[in-house]
Amino acid sequence: MAKFGLENNDLIKLHQARNGLDDVGGIKGLAEKLKTNLKTGIDKKEVDEKFQSRQEAFGKNQLPSPPETSLLELIWEGLQDSTLILLCVSAVISLILGILENPSHGWIEGTAILVAVFLVVTVTAVNDYQKEKQFRKLNDRKNNKAVKVIRGGEQCQVSIFEINVGDIVIIETGDILCADGLFVDGHNMKCDESAMTGETDAVKKNADEPFLLSGCQVMEGVGKMLVIAVGEHSESGRALALLQKGGDEQTPLQEKLEDLAEKIAHMGLVAAVAIFVILLIKFVVITYMAGHLFEWHMFSVIVKYFITSVTIVVVAVPEGLPLAVTIALAYSMLKMLKDQNLVRHLESCETMGGATTICSDKTGTLTKNQMTVVKAYIAGTSYEKTSEVAKAISKDLTKVLTTGMAINSTAYEGKSEEGKLVFIGSKTETALLNFGKELGCEYKKVRDATEIVQLYPFSSARKRMSTLVAGEKKGNRLYSKGASEIVLSRCTNVMDAEGKTQALDAKANKELLSVIERLAKDGLRTIAIAYRDIEQELKWDDEEAVEKDLTLIGIVGIRDPPRDEVPAAVKRCQSAGIVVRMVTGDNLETAKKIAEECGIYTGAPGIAIEGPVFRAMSDEEKDKIIPNIQVMARSSPADKYTLVTRLKAYGHVVAVTGDGTNDAPALSAAHVGFAMGIAGTEVAKEASDIILMDDNFSSIVKAVMWGRNVYDSIRKFLQFQLTVNVVAVLLAFVGAVTNEHGESPLKPVQLLWVNLIMDTMAALALATEPPTDSLLERQPYGKTDPLITNTMWKMILGQAAYQLIVNLVVLYYGHHIFGVEKDGDVHLTIVFNVFVLCQLFNELNARRIYDEMNVFSGFFTNRIFLAVLAFTVAAQYLIVEFGGEFTSTHSLTSSQWLACVGLGFISLPYGFLLRLFHVAERAKAKIEPPKTPKSALAAKWARSKSRATASAHKQAEQKKNTIFQLLHKTKSQTEVPKTAAKKKKNQ
Repeated sequence: MAKFGLENNDLIKLHQARNGLDDVGGIKGLAEKLKTNLKTGIDKKEVDEKFQSRQEAFGKNQLPSPPETSLLELIWEGLQDSTLILLCVSAVISLILGILENPSHGWIEGTAILVAVFLVVTVTAVNDYQKEKQFRKLNDRKNNKAVKVIRGGEQCQVSIFEINVGDIVIIETGDILCADGLFVDGHNMKCDESAMTGETDAVKKNADEPFLLSGCQVMEGVGKMLVIAVGEHSESGRALALLQKGGDEQTPLQEKLEDLAEKIAHMGLVAAVAIFVILLIKFVVITYMAGHLFEWHMFSVIVKYFITSVTIVVVAVPEGLPLAVTIALAYSMLKMLKDQNLVRHLESCETMGGATTICSDKTGTLTKNQMTVVKAYIAGTSYEKTSEVAKAISKDLTKVLTTGMAINSTAYEGKSEEGKLVFIGSKTETALLNFGKELGCEYKKVRDATEIVQLYPFSSARKRMSTLVAGEKKGNRLYSKGASEIVLSRCTNVMDAEGKTQALDAKANKELLSVIERLAKDGLRTIAIAYRDIEQELKWDDEEAVEKDLTLIGIVGIRDPPRDEVPAAVKRCQSAGIVVRMVTGDNLETAKKIAEECGIYTGAPGIAIEGPVFRAMSDEEKDKIIPNIQVMARSSPADKYTLVTRLKAYGHVVAVTGDGTNDAPALSAAHVGFAMGIAGTEVAKEASDIILMDDNFSSIVKAVMWGRNVYDSIRKFLQFQLTVNVVAVLLAFVGAVTNEHGESPLKPVQLLWVNLIMDTMAALALATEPPTDSLLERQPYGKTDPLITNTMWKMILGQAAYQLIVNLVVLYYGHHIFGVEKDGDVHLTIVFNVFVLCQLFNELNARRIYDEMNVFSGFFTNRIFLAVLAFTVAAQYLIVEFGGEFTSTHSLTSSQWLACVGLGFISLPYGFLLRLFHVAERAKAKIEPPKTPKSALAAKWARSKSRATASAHKQAEQKKNTIFQLLHKTKSQTEVPKTAAKKKKNQ
């Protein structure tokens, strides 16, 4: 018999059938069969053994990785390109004809072309292979999440991949269930199961409805879950495994560049067809005028013309453009991870480069999230130091105060990474528990001795948390804590210095409001603690009826100082043309104080406003003040969403941070949503584009730098490639047309080498430039800004003109200048060498696209660029000196090499001169406030503004429907009668 009382299939059937729990002895009996305890979890001995037997029996909480594309498969995919196939066919024909005409040397040109094609495809495939490996690493990191579990009687956090069948998982509002399980205990728990069952209403979870589905969101409440299926055996695991065949994600910039590449390719195709037709006509006319009839060897001449034309298409097609974006994004994503930015969606990298406004949370993002209770107002007395409280208040008052803090908390005591015993959880709650510890409270004993009747969890909308516990003698007592003004508004009594209850009159209320304001002006977060004794029975689910008529115990002031690096980071954003706004649920005075310290709030004309005031305004009034809003306090998730959508309507590119479940709409609506990696809920993370691993605002600034760097890297590559394109196509065209034999001065193998230099190698060199601080010294690029600026066109056309003139002079007069045979091997090798060296020196010019004079800035610290340049120079030397007939080259003398290098080097001082002449850029469109039309046009306008949101909802619904259909199909198969199932199996 197996070690466990049930097998994996038994658990899957139990969960799919949603009944049969009684057959295994209920949840308690099931736990016994799974060798676990509903209170203490899996035994510590098994934890030490790394769950080996458990994982052998039930599997790990990981989905099988989709099959990896091998290097050979990528090479094969690269060879499917129609242009390369055409070139290979032509090369084979050339090879056959060459062998027939000249068996000793005729094979060389055709073979050389085939080898060059294979090299180009292989290098590109290796790049793609490396990129795919990097993305896989990032996906593994992206999917990893921390989950709270109870093991060996202790609460701890583990990776989602370490969850096992039999684990007791602690779940809270906003969590996404990590596995299939059963409800053990909890309060007021509701789950959104629409993704799995199609049921749109939130489903209550309790002892009567205990089945919990992986991948579903906890909408309300807290509780514990017994895990019964993990990984590919869970419901979402089986569905997602079928959905892993999705295609690669494409970013807007990649789409733009593919369109541009297509246009350039069409132009190259026109040039190729033109050169082939002209050469063919020229050949026919010359042959006819000479009186020759068509002979077999003439066919090989026509094939050469065709190969030259196809090679020009290969060179003209800038397949390196999308590759450059991919390399830039892959490189940026890896580097951003080191800068504490975990990128979930590729397009967010480039979008951040154009961000014009950042709506940031306060707690943990702008502040250190190291909260400490530093001041207090308890039972009518103010305390400037918390150490004074324990000596001053009575035991009864201490008990009611500390019980309120211990019960209204999900934080717990555990070991930090350094091995120290610390409180883990919400920083506000850990600050209160530490304060309670100072007052002599042992939170575990308080929790163990208290019977919880009902729990009302904290949410961004409620801004408070309450717990109803059974009274010591009779009735029940409600403990409540939360935002001071919110809790105070629900109080009708206040506790005095003697611990007696007094009515809260207008005078006392005014005094308490002044206490809150005084603490807030010191930059402290104010939390109120209250209670209510309830003797009669109420509808415990009706929180509004329960959470009223409270008695205020006291107000504490929690200090959370701004991060040291934030003021400088905010200043850098402002100098980069980005407006930083604070959106927080805190008190207005607290928010203003912290915002002033961070450099966000500057006073008039800047506006600091409360969410309720903003909410009450009309759309026209909101639009008038939105551009000047610097601080929004006491904001609800709906206020944040409205602010984001209206800023987008103004034409702003908006980045927003969020940590709560209710922040998801704003995170989804923003161009780039940042979720908090430490404090953020799973729902917030799922709705985001980038996860801030350290919850730090300065990491957002680094994301802006990388975003701008991606865009600049593509522009650098574009400037370089278009220059090569123009010169290569025109030189091959003019040279072939003017040559008496109709041959291009650049041979097919040489053009393929040029293609490798300007596509794969240049993409690798220019797309991996690290960002510099100068990126934040200019305004963000606009959404409608052209990819190629006027300054770039100046450099492209200016350098192309120089290179074309130099190459044509060498082509037509090089035999005189260098004293070599006209159109001989040495002459044409010099033409080829000058052309390639011009590109290499111009690659240095391409490192700067804004008329910066110093093209060598950061050059010697960029190892990838140096390596690519060294490889290209070495390869060019070997091709020229040792390529021979294979590459149609001849070795050069040292003086000839020196002359070639000198002509290429002139590109640098010439580029310097070009930068002295500044050209005007296209004026940016001014952002105007959106006009809200009236009457019949209003509906149309509203639809247009919500198009992106509607599209996102549609995609989500499609995904839900797909999963639902897959699960429905799976369930239908499991419900087949046994005889039919056996028959199907036999078939």
